[in-house]
Amino acid sequence: MSELQNSETNQAEETLLLAGYLKPKDLAKALEVSERTIARWHHFREGPPRVEIGRKVYYRKESVIAWIASCERPEPRAARARRSRPRAMDSSRLTIATERNDFGPLPGSSGSDN
Repeated sequence: MSELQNSETNQAEETLLLAGYLKPKDLAKALEVSERTIARWHHFREGPPRVEIGRKVYYRKESVIAWIASCERPEPRAARARRSRPRAMDSSRLTIATERNDFGPLPGSSGSDN
């Protein structure tokens, strides 16, 4: 009976000690992403900072909130949509292109350009 009370006391102390921290599962649930995404963020050094105690990983709530704030990007201004307009071919460009052609007429073509 005393072992059961001891384990309950230890769990209560641990809960109080880690009150400001989240486990990866809880963080993933809060951010609506998978635990694998959280692990990938850590691998690529993209996610919030984490604390490792032994093999256990925790995320401090304040650090997560600061990380989320740092991810915020200002909303772009409502601008006119840029449309790519086809450019009209300049007649000057066409003449330059034909002047650079050093080849004669194609064999078998009729023409008195020679």
